[in-house]
Amino acid sequence: MRTRSPGRLLATSFLLAALVLLAGSSGGAAVLAAPTAITGPVSAVRTTSATASGTVNPNGQSTSWYFEYGTSTSYGRRTQSRSAGSGTANVQVSAALTGLTPGTTYHYRLVATNGGGTARGADGIFTTLTAPVAATGSATSVTVTSATLNGSVDPNGRATTWYFEYGTSTSYGSRTVSRSAGSGTTAISVSAAVSSLAPGRVYHYRLVASSDAGTSRGRDRTFSTAGPPTTMTAPASSLAPSSARLNGSVSPNGLATTWYFEYGTTIGYGARTPTRNAGSGTRPVNVSFGLTRLRTATTYHYRLVARNSAGTTRGANLTFTTTGVTLAAQAYKVVYGRAVMLSGLVPTRRAGESVTVFAEEFGRGSPRAIATAVTGNGGVWSYLARPIIRTSYLANWNGVTSRPTVIGVRPKVRFRRIGRARFVTRVVAARSFRGRKVKFQRRTSAGRWVTVKRVRLKRRSAATFRTRLRRGTFRIVMSVNQAGPGYLAGISRTIVYRRRAS
Repeated sequence: MRTRSPGRLLATSFLLAALVLLAGSSGGAAVLAAPTAITGPVSAVRTTSATASGTVNPNGQSTSWYFEYGTSTSYGRRTQSRSAGSGTANVQVSAALTGLTPGTTYHYRLVATNGGGTARGADGIFTTLTAPVAATGSATSVTVTSATLNGSVDPNGRATTWYFEYGTSTSYGSRTVSRSAGSGTTAISVSAAVSSLAPGRVYHYRLVASSDAGTSRGRDRTFSTAGPPTTMTAPASSLAPSSARLNGSVSPNGLATTWYFEYGTTIGYGARTPTRNAGSGTRPVNVSFGLTRLRTATTYHYRLVARNSAGTTRGANLTFTTTGVTLAAQAYKVVYGRAVMLSGLVPTRRAGESVTVFAEEFGRGSPRAIATAVTGNGGVWSYLARPIIRTSYLANWNGVTSRPTVIGVRPKVRFRRIGRARFVTRVVAARSFRGRKVKFQRRTSAGRWVTVKRVRLKRRSAATFRTRLRRGTFRIVMSVNQAGPGYLAGISRTIVYRRRAS
C-alpha cells in the first residue's frame, strides 16, 4: 500500500484562510471560506475492503465530506456523505471502502464541501490483499478405515495455515489439525492422513486455507472407504428348458473380492456356481454365469454372493422359470398290457393349455403324435399311456419339446399249476416268443432263486411241463436275452407247491 502526502496542499490551505481573515478585518465584504481536505493513509486492508482516513477543516462553515475510490483516477465510486461540522479546527475522518476486488490496485481521495466551495485531497493508492488459494486433490491410500487426503495451497505472500474438513456429508463435521503453508507466492502440496473411518462409506472432504487476507475453500470431493463388497442380483436371461444365465454386479470396494451364485428350487438354494474373481476396484463389475441341466418349466431361486476380507454380502433373492413343458412318468417299467400315467406342467401355470404327446416305439424311425392333453389348474396335464414295447414319450407345448421319458416294458409271464406236478406258462407281448426259453426257478431257504430247468415255449408262446420236486416256492423268468430287443426281463407270480406222497 502506498499514499501520497498532500503536505503542500495543507500549507496553501492555511495561506488562503489567513487572506480571508485579513480581508474581513479590513472592513471589506465577507468572503465564505472553502473547507480543506487532506487525504490520509488507508488501514485494515483486506481482500475486498479497506478503511480510508483523512483530515477535514470546515473553516467555520457547515461542511460535509466523503471519499471517492476506484481502479483509476476517474474513481467512479464514493462513500456516503457525512458531516464534519462548522468548526475551524481539523477533524479526523475515516470510512470503509467496500466491494473491492482481491489483489487489485485502487485510487482514493477525500472530498469536502461547504458554502465556500469544494476541496479535494490528493490522490492516494493502495492494493487489496489476495487470499490464499486452496485446491482439493484426490484421496490416496484408501483402506477399510483410513485414507490420505491431498491438495495444494498458494499462500499468495501471506502467512497461511490449512486443514481438511471431512465427513459423510457436505456438512463435514470433522477436520484435521491446522498446519502452516508458509508465506510464499507459489502453490505447495499438502496432505493429511485421516483414520477411524467407517468401512464401506462415502466420505466428502475439502481443503481450507486461511491467512489475514481471508479464507478459501477447495471444491468438495469424495472417496469411499474399503469395505464388504456391494452386490446386486440382476434378472436372469437366456432362459431355455434346461438352462439359464444368472446375472448381477459386484463392487469390490477396494479389496480383493470373489463371487458366486447360489441357486435352487427353494430359498434354501442347495447349489452354487464356482467361485470367480471380481478384482479389487471401486466400481461395479458385471458378472454372469450360465446354468445347465436344469429341470424344464421349473421355478428356481437364486442370489449373488460376494466376499472379501471385510465381510460377505448377499444380493436379493430373485426367481426365474425355465421354459418348455415337463414330462414325468408314474413308473418307468411296466408289464405288458398295463397302463402308466404320464404327467407334467407348462411354465405359464395356466389351465386350458394344449400339450401334444408323442410316442416313439422301439424299432420305429420317428415319434408320432398319439394324444393332446389339456392342462388343468396350475398348468398340470396328464395322459394314461399303454406302451406295448419299450417306448420313448415326448411332450410338446408352444413349439418347445420336453426331454424324452422312456418306459420299459416287461413281457407278461403267466404261470399256474394244472395238476399234480404239472405246470403251464405263457409269455404275452406284442410279438411271438415261440422257440424262446424260460427259466423254471425255485427259491432256496437262503432266499436266492436257482434255475431248476429251462422250458422252451411252443405255439402261442406257451409251454406245459412237469417237475419232480415235492415242495417249494417257484416262478418263471424270461431273461432279457430271450425276450429280445425292446423288452425287459419278464417275471411271473410265485407259486407255493407241496406235492403229496403217492
